[in-house]
Amino acid sequence: EINKFKILIAIVVKDSPLMESWRKEHSGDVLCVACNKDEQVASCGDDGIVLWSGDGRITGRLAHVFSSPVTNNCFGSDTHLYASAGRNLYAFDTRNLDSPLWCLELRGDAEDELNCIAVHDRDTYVAVCDDAGVIHVAEVRTGKLYKTMSRQHDSVCSSVQFRPRSGWEVGSCGLDCRFVRWDFSRGRSMQNVALNDITAAAPDSSVPIMNPPMLHQLNYHRNGSLVAMAAEDGSVRIFGSCVGKDWAQRSMLEGVHPSSVCQVEFSKSAPDRLLLSAGNDCQIVAWDVEGVVAQSASRGGKKKQRPITKASQQGGASAESPDAEASVSADANPAPEKSPHTVIAKHPSKINWMASSQSGRVFIADQTNTVKVYQVPS
Repeated sequence: EINKFKILIAIVVKDSPLMESWRKEHSGDVLCVACNKDEQVASCGDDGIVLWSGDGRITGRLAHVFSSPVTNNCFGSDTHLYASAGRNLYAFDTRNLDSPLWCLELRGDAEDELNCIAVHDRDTYVAVCDDAGVIHVAEVRTGKLYKTMSRQHDSVCSSVQFRPRSGWEVGSCGLDCRFVRWDFSRGRSMQNVALNDITAAAPDSSVPIMNPPMLHQLNYHRNGSLVAMAAEDGSVRIFGSCVGKDWAQRSMLEGVHPSSVCQVEFSKSAPDRLLLSAGNDCQIVAWDVEGVVAQSASRGGKKKQRPITKASQQGGASAESPDAEASVSADANPAPEKSPHTVIAKHPSKINWMASSQSGRVFIADQTNTVKVYQVPS
């Protein structure tokens, strides 16, 4: 049954013009951009952080605090802003930028860069991952290290996110082609999915196959039932709950990005069925994943579906793995989706980061010194 869903994609808008390009306030590339519920935007780079209002006016700067380039920034659910520079994780109050609320120095090699920051939906914890494959979770209130989780990623951990509506679960993915689900209250993994155990793209696919594909970013749907991952092979992988407590691949969106997908995010605007992706091909794409979202939402109270395995295809029993960290079966994925695609824009520069807002806008950080803004098709 997991093969039945066809992904319908939103209205096609090819080569649409930039909605807006903000002032050149950074001295170099904009590495990351974030947006909060009040449409306040933060962009960062080698020269620190610039804070913007939703209409592109500068409301603050942060530069004097950092001794290293700012590689990532992220808003909390209130007035908190978090940033990473070197091996330090910082917390700021956007109403007073004179000094940080706290600064947490993380152990590790100085060359192991911090890659992604995420904040718990209750604004109680903040997580950051690094090049060594380690995930650090800190308490928001005190700035003290709460848990350090490792030994599941073999190399760079590229992205980390707290699962919404799930008190103690956090997900991570990395350049080792793994998706890991963690219980950060215990500091232990619950499941480790190696994508080299997932069936490759269909033979007639026009997308070059990287076997297995590295994973660059993950993002959860707001209801916490699905997670999308940006893959090196040009696909977007969507995972959801399966048998028992494990998750399995529910869909693979491909055939649109001819090269690596670097960013993926479920749009924060209504309706909640839109999934945004951005790739090294400079395309920004909107996917309508209503079918997958509806299937996931309907699982409540119903028997959860098993992944398709060789045993089940041959009429044999498909047993649940007793090992919580075991990989999903090699045949657990549905066939790649073949659909018309929607391109919001062909961006003029390679994209570093993407963030959406509740008003339906998409903010882009790229290899220039300006923030770009697009409108998401409704």
